[in-house]
Amino acid sequence: MGQKTLITRIRNGEDEAFTELVNPLIEKGYRTSFGILKSKEQAEEVVQNALIEAYRNIMNGKDITYFNTWFYKVICHRSIDVLRKNDRVKESQLEIDVAADKLGVIESVLKEETDNEIKEGITSLNNRDYRNVLILYYYQEQAVHEISDLLGLKTSTVKSHLRRARNALKKRLIENKFIGVNSQ
Repeated sequence: MGQKTLITRIRNGEDEAFTELVNPLIEKGYRTSFGILKSKEQAEEVVQNALIEAYRNIMNGKDITYFNTWFYKVICHRSIDVLRKNDRVKESQLEIDVAADKLGVIESVLKEETDNEIKEGITSLNNRDYRNVLILYYYQEQAVHEISDLLGLKTSTVKSHLRRARNALKKRLIENKFIGVNSQ
């Protein structure tokens, strides 16, 4: 059943239509939020608040053409809002704690000590935008255009952030003598 039909059913008072609309999105939304916040409780709260926000927007007649994209964008923005709030309360670095089954390609290439060094390298990046783009791209396996939508940035800006973040991370790994420089 199409999302527009489900939204119409929700507006007509069919609560089960809302469940049908959002259930397939909750797990990925939680993973995205957790990837940014590194807190189970905060990620759950963000998803819960995003569900409330989605329901209110639907009931208020908001025209949501691409609900999935809109919902993930809300999750991402609310997660970043919570992260900023956390930073104001206590200056802390974004720690990356990635489960082995979430690593995909990176896991097959990197050993455990390499992973730890890379996690430390990412958390040491001063630019939060660079950290978030790296996390969403590599650990949440979001495409550049999805990251662009989620963060409200141009695609070229996301690509630029990725390039600069990779270079900053590479520089840190070289400084720590974790990776060598080819003499060729």
